[in-house]
Amino acid sequence: MHIAAPARLSLVLIAFMVLAAALPACQQGGRTQGQAASARAEEPADKPDRTYYLGTPALRQDVRDLFARVEGAAPHQWAGIAQKLVSYGEPAVPQMVANLASHQDSVQLMAAYCLGMIQDPRSLSALDAARRSSSPSVRYEAATSMLRMGDRRGLPTMIDGLEDSDPLVRGRAILVLKARTGNTMGFEPQGRADDRQAAVARWRAWLARGGGVMAPRPAVGVGPGRSKSGG
Repeated sequence: MHIAAPARLSLVLIAFMVLAAALPACQQGGRTQGQAASARAEEPADKPDRTYYLGTPALRQDVRDLFARVEGAAPHQWAGIAQKLVSYGEPAVPQMVANLASHQDSVQLMAAYCLGMIQDPRSLSALDAARRSSSPSVRYEAATSMLRMGDRRGLPTMIDGLEDSDPLVRGRAILVLKARTGNTMGFEPQGRADDRQAAVARWRAWLARGGGVMAPRPAVGVGPGRSKSGG
C-alpha cells in the first residue's frame, strides 16, 4: 500500500523515536563481534585518510542483509536492526555511506542514524551531501548525525526543521538543538506561529554570530575495538 508523504514521514519519526529509546542498549551492547574482529587495525580510527577496515566477507554480507530488511520493517523492529548494525562498528561504515544514496528513504535514514551512533568522521562528507537530500526526513537525520559528531554544518538544516509544517518534526528538531547546543531560544513546537517564527529568527541570528555545538557525545564503534570519548 502506498503511504502519502506526510504520513510516511510521521511513521519514520515514530520509528526513530523507537531508535532513540534503544540508544542506551546500543551504547552498552555495541562492542561485539564487529569491533572484536577489527581489533587488528593499527592506525587511529579518526585519522581522516585511513583506509576502512572491512572485516570478514560474512560480516559485510550480514550488513547488506540487515539493510535489505529495513524497507519492510515495522517501527518496533528498526531498533534491533540498528543495534546490530551499530555493533559492527567500522566494517559497516562503507555500506552505510553507500546507502545514504539509496532510492529508499528508510534505508537512507537507517544509514544516517547508524553513522551518527558510530561517529566515524570519515562519514561526514557523505552525511553533508545527504543533508541536501530532496527528502526532508533524510535531511534532518543526516544533520542530526553531523551534530552528534560536533559538526556545526548540521545546524542550518535543523533550524529549518523548526519551520516544518509537522509538529512532530518541529518537536524533534528542537530536542536535537537543545541537546547539542544547550539552547531553545524560547521555541515551542506547538506554540503560536508568530512566536515560533520569532524564535527561529533568534536561532538564525545566533548562528550568524558563530553559534556552535557541544563536543561530540561518546560514540559507539568508531573504530576497531574502541569507542571515542567526547564531552
